[in-house]
Amino acid sequence: MKNIKLMNLTLKNFKGIKNLEILADGQDMKIWGDNATGKTSIFDGFLYLLFGKDSNNKSDFAIKTLEDGKEINNLEHEVDATFTVDNVPLSLRKIYKEKWTKKRGAPMAEFTGHETLYYIDSVPVKKKEYEEKVGSIVKEEVFKLLTNPLYFNEQVKWQDRRATLLEVCGDVELEDVLAFNEELKDLPAILKGRTIEDHRKVIASKRAEINKELDRIPVRIDELNNASSELVSTPEQLQVELTKVEIELDKASAQINNIKNGAAATNKKNDLRQIEMDLEAIKRELESEATEEGYKVQAKIQEEKSNQAIMQRKLADANHQIEVGRKDVMGFDEKLVALREDFAAEDAKQFEHKEACECPTCGQSLPEDQLTAARDKAVAEFNTTKSNKLESIQKTGKAIAADKEETLKRIATSEKTVEQLKEDIAKKEEAINKLTIQLNALRDEVKNARTTPKYTDKVAEMTKVQEEIKALESNVSESIAELETEIVKLKAKRSELNSKIAAHDQVKASEKRVAELEEQQKELATEFENLERELYLTEQFIRSKVELLESKINSKFKYARFKLFAQQVNGGLQEICETTMNGIPFSSGLNNAARINVGIDIINTLSEHYGIQAPIFVDNAEAVTRIADTDSQLISLVVSEPDKQLRVETQSNEESVVA
Repeated sequence: MKNIKLMNLTLKNFKGIKNLEILADGQDMKIWGDNATGKTSIFDGFLYLLFGKDSNNKSDFAIKTLEDGKEINNLEHEVDATFTVDNVPLSLRKIYKEKWTKKRGAPMAEFTGHETLYYIDSVPVKKKEYEEKVGSIVKEEVFKLLTNPLYFNEQVKWQDRRATLLEVCGDVELEDVLAFNEELKDLPAILKGRTIEDHRKVIASKRAEINKELDRIPVRIDELNNASSELVSTPEQLQVELTKVEIELDKASAQINNIKNGAAATNKKNDLRQIEMDLEAIKRELESEATEEGYKVQAKIQEEKSNQAIMQRKLADANHQIEVGRKDVMGFDEKLVALREDFAAEDAKQFEHKEACECPTCGQSLPEDQLTAARDKAVAEFNTTKSNKLESIQKTGKAIAADKEETLKRIATSEKTVEQLKEDIAKKEEAINKLTIQLNALRDEVKNARTTPKYTDKVAEMTKVQEEIKALESNVSESIAELETEIVKLKAKRSELNSKIAAHDQVKASEKRVAELEEQQKELATEFENLERELYLTEQFIRSKVELLESKINSKFKYARFKLFAQQVNGGLQEICETTMNGIPFSSGLNNAARINVGIDIINTLSEHYGIQAPIFVDNAEAVTRIADTDSQLISLVVSEPDKQLRVETQSNEESVVA
């Protein structure tokens, strides 16, 4: 066990401390002082000397001394300490100072930055050598864990806290969990070498795919059944009808062949087909470019018109809002005028009181004091009623005026919208006009393409051949036309019958497919149930491992307990790392004394693990009536209002004022 003791610590011009020397001599000690006397600065100086950071783990904290809120120049800020490391003395010293440089020709030196001087056993060294020396004694992160009871729980991320605990206590092996819970005996065969996490991913993927497939199968079965129910005729009936149609087709074709007039007409028709193809090729060549561009321009015009229509609807809506708002304003004005008249009329009312001077019972004259009291009461009631009415009229008027103001704002907003929309609509109209001109020009190009000599010459050639064919077929064209019409109808009928026959073949395949789908549905349901069982076993494994792991880790600590998993709403577990004491979480509800003691308990275990004991600084130690036992050197920083200067009390009960 490496034992690090603080023997003495000196601060000069450090965070407002002018000169402070603490003689610890490796003993436990308490440092008493009122707020702002420099207790926390002692721990800051201790950490700065070793690692260049304060107790909040910041390297950019303010070191320099201030006067009236401004830094005092030309001061050296020094921290010096003597340690023993396994009883071997070690002196470390660090000086932070300003650099002043006098440039050639300048009357005075100028401030050019700061520099830090490093010393080991009073010998000046480079920064790298200094840091290597400190690092050879203890790593920075380990040292902070061992010197600050709050560091582990307040400054270390929960993931790193969890990793540290697993490093200290070791993870729980698969075999340990299986032995702990007999229900998990089938799990190794299920995992097939995978980790629990990887197998749960496999289960999740398979479950999702099975659910998708189970949703799709009923839809497929319905589609297949619906297609089968539409058939009426049997395949045999359809085949008889198809044979009749084929015979009729053969007859019609034979009649056409008999009617046609020799090879001359056939050759001319071949010529005509070639001319038509040539003509179509010329047409495509001349028109393709202009037509394609025309389609693009036409699409742009439609898009601009659509956007313009949307703007016009918005414009109509905005104008309507303005019209409604103006009517509302007129109504508000009428109401305000009426209220002003009511207010003036009410305000003009004067008290009128008819005194009853005689008693209504006996007829005798009433005393003067009763008459006065009655009048005063009537005046008070009149004034109260009048005041309430005037206040009510004012409230109503203010509310109406506020509504009017809000309506005027909306009208102004709508008017701006109208102006903007008019401008946007005009821009759209201009764009549409330009595109229309462009489209017309492209259409003219298409028309002009058909007037080129190349196209017109081919048209003339086609006309000549058509006339020659007419001359050859003038006697037979009518008969052939009728037969060709009949052939078209027969071919359509044949296609329909073939489709129906094919549909019957498809029905048989569909019935087979439905049976396959139903069997697949059963297999998937069984597989899903097996996956559910596997998922349950993995969850039981995790819960058993959690129980073992938390028990194993908690056994290493006297006060601290650790919650490493949290139950989620969906029943799953989420990794966490929450320190507790007596069931109270460190992050919520645990008082300062418990936080400090549970931190020292953690330090004791970590010291044992790392094989290092280092001085523990307990800030705000006044919150703890009894600090947890520890073998490490303990330096308690205690708030004490009477101590306006820092007072040190060592284990030997020697007291000294050090500042």
